Amino acid sequence: MNKLSAFVLMLVACRTAAAVIEPTAPNAVDHVHGRAPLQLAIFSSHVEDIARQKGVSFAEAAAKVRTAGISGITVMDGLAADRIAAARNAGLAVACVVGWPEFEKGYDEAKCEALVSLAVSNGCHQVMLVPGFYPSAAEDAALFDVIVRRTRRFAAMAATRGVETLVEDFDDERSPTCGIRRTKAFLEAAPSVGFVYDTGNFNSPGERAESGLELLPRARHFHLKDRPAGDCRGSCAVGSGVVPIARIVSAARDAGYGGWFTIEHFGATNMLECVKASAAFLRAL
Repeated sequence: MNKLSAFVLMLVACRTAAAVIEPTAPNAVDHVHGRAPLQLAIFSSHVEDIARQKGVSFAEAAAKVRTAGISGITVMDGLAADRIAAARNAGLAVACVVGWPEFEKGYDEAKCEALVSLAVSNGCHQVMLVPGFYPSAAEDAALFDVIVRRTRRFAAMAATRGVETLVEDFDDERSPTCGIRRTKAFLEAAPSVGFVYDTGNFNSPGERAESGLELLPRARHFHLKDRPAGDCRGSCAVGSGVVPIARIVSAARDAGYGGWFTIEHFGATNMLECVKASAAFLRAL
């Protein structure tokens, strides 16, 4: 072996070793699959459930969530400031703020501005609204117009502070965004509002979880919710039910989506175990 050949072999060996020991940045692209890892978040109320179920503090529960591979928290309006601080200290970024402004009753300017301020003060650029409800499951065209108009007003105000306004397909028949038809109509009437794709909420007759894929161009956030077989209102660890989560996530990534995926299993009696199972399933995609 001549000196040049030996030098080339040594250089290749050094580069190979460096590739093995070099740490991967949290949002680095996986060059094998050509995709960045999913940004996973959890609802603040789920962290509260873990704290209660495990008999630990909120801060300790947040740390357990972070260890499970979750890097964000979706904050429900009303969460105490010290709990938000504890979550951020545990390494959970505020992914989104969720508010219930009750636009069917009026427009509370102070409440709306407080929601946006909560997001801005925590480095968050998204507020999801559950904008209001009809008195019953029957649609109300006049009230629909009122709720949409107030949502647009909120969105215009939030945009001046660099915050996106979002709505989801909400699983309550009194909601103006219940089901694909109502959600499409709402988004068409409010073009500045983004879509939160909740994978478990397209469960009206004739709908499938994939129904929301036609709204993918408007998607700005995902709530990954799975459903047990035979229970369209139940909840289970993501990947353990009948919702085609992997297919929906793959479609979102193929479309270029690179934002937050908030895992959701309200009502779980073993919340931490659900979080761990959901995170493991999603990290493997």
